[in-house]
Amino acid sequence: MSVSILRILNLPGWNYKMSYEGVAIFAPTKRHATYLAQSYGDALMETAAKLNGTVRIKWRGCKQPIEFYGWMASPAAPLASETAESILHSGGAVFCSQLHVPSQLLYRMVAAAENDLPVSIVRQDSRQQIIVNQPMANMLQTPPGVATQRVITQFWLPEDLARLEQRLKHHRRFTWTYAAGLNERAWAILTTQFEAFEVEGVWYRQGICLSTPQLVPIPPGAFAPAA
Repeated sequence: MSVSILRILNLPGWNYKMSYEGVAIFAPTKRHATYLAQSYGDALMETAAKLNGTVRIKWRGCKQPIEFYGWMASPAAPLASETAESILHSGGAVFCSQLHVPSQLLYRMVAAAENDLPVSIVRQDSRQQIIVNQPMANMLQTPPGVATQRVITQFWLPEDLARLEQRLKHHRRFTWTYAAGLNERAWAILTTQFEAFEVEGVWYRQGICLSTPQLVPIPPGAFAPAA
């Protein structure tokens, strides 16, 4: 590990242990663990690659550690058994269909896994919903494997989606009440906190649903095939 990381790990409240599986890091709090992961993600991935193992960051009361794997530092695609969906399937807490998971996106997955509210993350370029936590899958009444392959244009009216994307260009974070499809059979009014963020040149938007869906009639033109 780098000198900078070792300096942090030698501070009071920190600890670490090496084994044949890799490195287990124990942070004083979740905030400290998040800082380490966000600030030194690349170095932690390189460490995992050199050890041919895993770097795992835990904290008191941790439900799902932040984990770095050697393949994350490699340009080659991981094996199917190493995809984020397999790795972070822990207890059915969070699901992802994207093969490459940068450290900042990995952190958001861990946060989503620990959130009791429905959370989803959509890639802006493809408009694919790539990440959902279990509460979101439950709210959508959709299997996670299907929800994380969903192109969300089919579940919004075009004018509402255009309005959302326009607002995200000017405001990185805001709360909005709107109507959209939960699944192919249900439309609902929702209140969601949206946030736009960038990771490695790719823009994503995270949505945290703050309200219980209020079912409404499906509007004309909904679920129309994409042009």
